[in-house]
Amino acid sequence: MHQILRNYFILLLFCFYSVLGISPKLSIVEYRPFPEKISLLGIEPTQINWSIANKFLLFDENRSELLEVGPFGDVNLTSGFTMRESRFGELIWMGMAPDGIRIIDRMENEMIYLDYRLNPIQTIGFEHRIFPEMATIDPWGIMYLYSKTYNGIFSFERSELSTLPFIDLSKESSTLHCLIDISCNQDGDIALLGCNGYFQHYSRNGQKRSSTILNINDPAFLVSLRGDWLVFNRQGDGISINTGDHLSIPASSIPVMDIRSMNRSIAVLTKDHILILDVK
Repeated sequence: MHQILRNYFILLLFCFYSVLGISPKLSIVEYRPFPEKISLLGIEPTQINWSIANKFLLFDENRSELLEVGPFGDVNLTSGFTMRESRFGELIWMGMAPDGIRIIDRMENEMIYLDYRLNPIQTIGFEHRIFPEMATIDPWGIMYLYSKTYNGIFSFERSELSTLPFIDLSKESSTLHCLIDISCNQDGDIALLGCNGYFQHYSRNGQKRSSTILNINDPAFLVSLRGDWLVFNRQGDGISINTGDHLSIPASSIPVMDIRSMNRSIAVLTKDHILILDVK
């Protein structure tokens, strides 16, 4: 009963923020508190992704636990996939592909494939020891992997890793010596976010299209949204690349753990709930 009242209070608070116009560009669509089962299992999600049938994938990097949460609080755990199995080294990224779910193991230098029911299918090792630290995927399933070892972005397509960097950051720009995030948009373009707030946009064929320094403190998340790119920090402050407009996520959803976009909406992951926002 107390949990229900708490959730109701938070939802009213979100609506109150919207009426006040705290975030004129963002409108609240849905608030989803974590099912009690997540806390009982000791899982603390650090990554989120949209899944099929109005569900979300949640990933705990520290415990290497992947689960799916439905719109009515149902939880689906993956079978045979946990850090308790010593074969996994350091799982650092999870994402959706047209043919299922992909997970990157940095230490083992490999990619793990799962079906949409979270069942492991196969594991593919990378031929070159790039030890990827970040990844993104385009609408056609082509992966782009950031390797700090080579200071470049490698493409992964049809189970093959490119032999040379798709984007060689050491040649492209000296300002991108430290990378925070990488993202693809609906057209297959790639954008990079540097630790110093430096943003760089590349076309699908790897040609640099634009770059800029962002006016935002401690940027952490880069998401594509139709023809725009949005950058947020963990305090909920955001900025549009196209317009320079500033955005704000409601204070009740801070600190932000992760953000992912789909169409005109963004899903904000916090320590105990998911907030879905439409971007106007």
